Amino acid sequence: MRAPAQALILEDDPEQLERVVAAMREVQLEPIPTISPDRALRRLKYNHPVLAVLDLDMSMAPDSVAGVEDVLAHLYEHHGGCFVLVYSVIADEILERKRIEAVHPFVMFVSKHDGAEALIDRIRRMMGVRFGDLHVRRGLTVHEPTGEVFLHSVGVSLVLGAALGQEVVLQDTEAKAARRMRAWLERLGSPVQLVDLGRRCYALHVLAEPETGRVPEPVEGEDRQVRP
Repeated sequence: MRAPAQALILEDDPEQLERVVAAMREVQLEPIPTISPDRALRRLKYNHPVLAVLDLDMSMAPDSVAGVEDVLAHLYEHHGGCFVLVYSVIADEILERKRIEAVHPFVMFVSKHDGAEALIDRIRRMMGVRFGDLHVRRGLTVHEPTGEVFLHSVGVSLVLGAALGQEVVLQDTEAKAARRMRAWLERLGSPVQLVDLGRRCYALHVLAEPETGRVPEPVEGEDRQVRP
């Protein structure tokens, strides 16, 4: 039986936390709810989420030695396969965004002023992305022409990274799973290829179409972002 892909939630407001947890379950992610930065860091020692939702305001949280910035830095340095959404009332402030991006350059923002539905919609869209003939569905990576499923959560990270135009940095155990995914893609005859960029960085690319030489564009995303 597969271990479901996980999602870290750092939210000190119990009502908001409950809504985000419900949204994660809706898209078949296993929520890891935490109410303080210290607790989030403890969970990250043993868990490897593909998605994290962090609130910047911890005014209702229990005492914590660490801050949200410490969680962001840890995610950036040790969880390259985790995509981070900052959900905050100050997400619209340019200076605040720059401060957060200095800690985690690939973080994405959703303003609490837009309501919980905006966050839930963003989670749904991220957990339903397509790239080439691959589709993230119900927390799994599905090869659409055959319906075959790649069970390891690293597949979700790689498809998300491709759709968002980001390379993915993997730990050793995740890199082994990525190599299994490469063999899976080759066996299925998928035009999607796993490319090892070095320094434990991986990305999915789509081969050019034989007749036109055209490389299909990712369904969602911008120019590929490379880690410094």
